[in-house]
This record gives sequence, structure tokens and C-alpha cells, in this order.
Amino acid sequence: MVVISESDLGLCRELAIPRGSLFEFTSRFLTANKLQPLLALYALQQAVSSIPRMPVDDAVKWAKLKWWSEELAAEPDAPSRHPVLRVLQQSGVREHLSADLLQGLVKDAVIEMDPAADNNIDAMFVRLAASGETGLLLEMALDDAAVDTENLRYLSAASGLYAYISNFSSDHWAEYQSLPLDVLAQFDVSRQSLQQQPASDELSKIIVFLANRADKWYQQGLSGLHVSGGPGACAHLQLRWAMENRRLLEIRKNAKHLLHPGKSYGPSDAWFAWRLSRRLGRS
Repeated sequence: MVVISESDLGLCRELAIPRGSLFEFTSRFLTANKLQPLLALYALQQAVSSIPRMPVDDAVKWAKLKWWSEELAAEPDAPSRHPVLRVLQQSGVREHLSADLLQGLVKDAVIEMDPAADNNIDAMFVRLAASGETGLLLEMALDDAAVDTENLRYLSAASGLYAYISNFSSDHWAEYQSLPLDVLAQFDVSRQSLQQQPASDELSKIIVFLANRADKWYQQGLSGLHVSGGPGACAHLQLRWAMENRRLLEIRKNAKHLLHPGKSYGPSDAWFAWRLSRRLGRS
């Protein structure tokens, strides 16, 4: 049995479980044998996807992306220079993930290096469906599972839009920069005016509009959803979708609450997640 370094696992936890994140909450409902692979996978996604947002020169970002591309293209059993990849390998996760699928993480990050505003919400759907698909496919690969292509498109876009909305609480400049042009026109605002403090009513209205659209995409993605792979396949992913949809409902009721960081998951969320986890484990 391969013994995984505690320092390597510690780095995975640091990357994969930011304080207050959804994964910090959902990870509590995972068994130990399910948690370790997801720690490594989520840490990898965070390590690569965060590169475009790093406060360093673009040349450094491109060098980092090139390095990751080379590492992910290596043979699964090749010695790795990065703790996250060592955990992926030693936990047996790496053998489930194809090189093409892993390279998708780098390709998605490359697109984010020069983000441009979508012309309309439909264009945003296409972009989010494409970029969000990689992470979902990687997690499904751990269980050798799959879902219908159309369901996957809507779930990818919905989960991506949820993440986009959530980032407004961190005042990320990229979110303001990439708001669809037709949304700005609909609410008759500029990106600059939306960044004023305290948050404007217009920003709250836009967030509610986006949350409603994400909810609509979720309903279409979850409609008739069938997950192949046997009992318990993708149980965590289905819990994540349910919790994202649940949080979207709260945002639609009170968008301004999102703009004040520190919103935690309470007892009712834990009760909901526990019951759903039990049901998914038996399905």
C-alpha cells in the first residue's frame, strides 16, 4: 500500500478547501475513501484555474500553464514534481483520468487569460457550458460514470454561472468585466457604476437575474437526469448540484446578502445535505 505524504495531502486540502467554500461543506458528507481522490482532483483544478487571476506578469502565467501542460501530458506513472500530482498518482486517481481530459483544464485556463464580455446571455451559456464541462467530466471519471450530453451542457453552464455569481462576493474585477453586454443594456448600467461601494440596487437586480437564469439551466439539466455507473455513482457531484441550486434560491430572495462575505452553511443545510447523501448512497 502506497503511503501518501501528509505534507502533500495538506497542500491538497489547502488548495481544494478554501474557508467557507461549498466543497468545505460537502466534503463533510464524504467517506474517507471518497474524500481523498476528490481532494486531489479539486486541488488540481484550483491550482490550474487560479493561474489567470494571479497578480503576476502574463509571461509568468504562460510559463506556469506550459509547465502544467507538460506535467499532465506525462505518463500516469511518471515521477511528478508537484505534490498534487503525486497524490493523484499515489491514490490511484490518475489512472482514471485521460490525458486529453486533464489537458482540458489547461485549455480552459488559457481562454481565461484574455476574457472578453459575451454579447448576450446565450453566448454566456455556450462559453460556460464548454468551460464547465471539464471539471464535471473529471469528477464523473472517478466513478466511470456518465450523463446525457444535453443534461451535461445545462449542468455545466448552471454550475459555471453559480461560480460566477458567487465571485461577486469577493469583488473580482473579472466578473464585472465579463458581464454580457445585453444584461448591461437591459439594466442600463456600466461596469464602472456597478463597482461603487456600497453595492448598488442595480447590481443586486443583475445578480437576481443571473441567479434566475442559473436556476432555469439547472432545472433543464436535472430534468430526466440519469447517471450511469452503478449505485452511489457521482453522489458528491449530485450533492454539489443540489446545494448550488439551494444557495441560488437564497440569492434570488436576497441578493445583497451575497455581497457580504461570511455567509455560512447552517443546520438546515446540513440536515438537507445529510438526507440527500443517504438517498444518493442508496440509489
